[in-house]
Amino acid sequence: NLSRAADLVRSFKQVAVDQSSENIRTVNVKTYVHDILMSLRPQLKKVPHNIDLHLEKNLVIKCNAGALSQILTNLIMNSLIHGFEGVHKGTIQINARKSGDKIYLRYEDDGVGMPTDSITRLFEPFYTTRRNTGGSGLGAHLIYNLVTQGLHGKIAVSNKVEGGLRFDI
Repeated sequence: NLSRAADLVRSFKQVAVDQSSENIRTVNVKTYVHDILMSLRPQLKKVPHNIDLHLEKNLVIKCNAGALSQILTNLIMNSLIHGFEGVHKGTIQINARKSGDKIYLRYEDDGVGMPTDSITRLFEPFYTTRRNTGGSGLGAHLIYNLVTQGLHGKIAVSNKVEGGLRFDI
């Protein structure tokens, strides 16, 4: 139990430091995603949803770890708050692989998805379908900026045929 507690504290500390800095560092993707999920454990244990990880073994990257942490945290929280509204038990899948000198991250949930007109505006600042319930419309815009500026990447979003959203980074 002490060992698990020490691992939890280490994970919280590293994720917190990463999120408050823009340091470029080398991370093992599988280990780091587990650290991020451990930091979200208080929110995740309250819901019946599952997270399936399909991470390339021994994938080590040099990146802005804080940006990666914030992207995954925001995507997961958006699924929990918006995507799984009215869904009894949903699933989030996170896939990461390397091809050449690029890293591909796919995040998808099997939630309620979004209307097509909302998807086309999703990354616009202040666009929200939840203005009356406290939504600011900045969550997806922040994810977009973290991907394009923090990781120097690209992001695309689409509805899945069987329901839910898919983000390709």
